[in-house]
Amino acid sequence: MTVRQLAPADAQAYRALRLRGLREQPGAFGSTYEEEVDRPLQVTVDGLEGRTGSAVFGALDDEGMLVGIGGVHRESKRKARHRAGIWGMYVVPEARGRGMGRALLGALVDHARTLEGLHRLELGVTTTNTAARGLYVAFGFVPYGVQPDSYRAGGQSWDTELMTMALE
Repeated sequence: MTVRQLAPADAQAYRALRLRGLREQPGAFGSTYEEEVDRPLQVTVDGLEGRTGSAVFGALDDEGMLVGIGGVHRESKRKARHRAGIWGMYVVPEARGRGMGRALLGALVDHARTLEGLHRLELGVTTTNTAARGLYVAFGFVPYGVQPDSYRAGGQSWDTELMTMALE
């Protein structure tokens, strides 16, 4: 397994995996498959350019296939630049249970620690996703609230547990 920051050259593989995650686990993301499927690939390329404070990482299996993704995005407003959010975490079901999510989250946290003046990471996890929640708690994220009915799609509703971790 390899975990690395994704680059524009990874756009096609990243987009395919993100769309798979949106289709298979609609409650886990703030976006939907329908919103993203018709976006031009160039939007994904642009998003992987590694702007200051933002990065997308990927977990690759031993054959070099992208099997996990996740991002970190730093707040841009002056009063909120001490915070960043973990977003878009997804590992394909057939690669789960092998430490891919742990390695991916570790890379995101390590990247966040390199950003000057960043003191806090935040994320949201669907309350029904006990495996992901357990991973986040094991990393030191602590819950601070639940946003009821945070996502709706296909006649379903999901609550999101909000979590934070100090980087100091």
